[in-house]
Amino acid sequence: MEKIKSYITHDKGSNWFLLKPPEFYMDGEKTNCFFEDDECSLHIQMYSHKTDSFAPPYSSEQALGLVLATGNLGPNVNFDANTRKSTYLSRDGGLNWIEVAKTPLIYDLGDQGGLIVAAPNTISTKEVRYSWDEGKTWTKLRISD
Repeated sequence: MEKIKSYITHDKGSNWFLLKPPEFYMDGEKTNCFFEDDECSLHIQMYSHKTDSFAPPYSSEQALGLVLATGNLGPNVNFDANTRKSTYLSRDGGLNWIEVAKTPLIYDLGDQGGLIVAAPNTISTKEVRYSWDEGKTWTKLRISD
């Protein structure tokens, strides 16, 4: 099995760091993913050799600091279909992350990041969700029967 890890740089590639995992899941449960021991971090899912097509990490020049990505917590990127894959959001350019959905989403930003719109990416849906406060709260909107 491949042991791919996700890294981030903030200085044009001079230094690379693992992505710091959130301390809590969106429901308030502790993730128990301890970054200090280098055995658990956030890993971003992207297009791979698997049939799942997750939305790539996304940001916009007009929405400074906001980044959305689908990923998993653990020692490396996990391609196993049974592994929990959630959608994560960073408001500070990837330094800190929060879980905003327990499922992979496809997403877009509007109004310089003041509006985030998202919908399930790997299953059919009748609704979209949106946030007017950089992902702190979300509202679901039914768009179809």
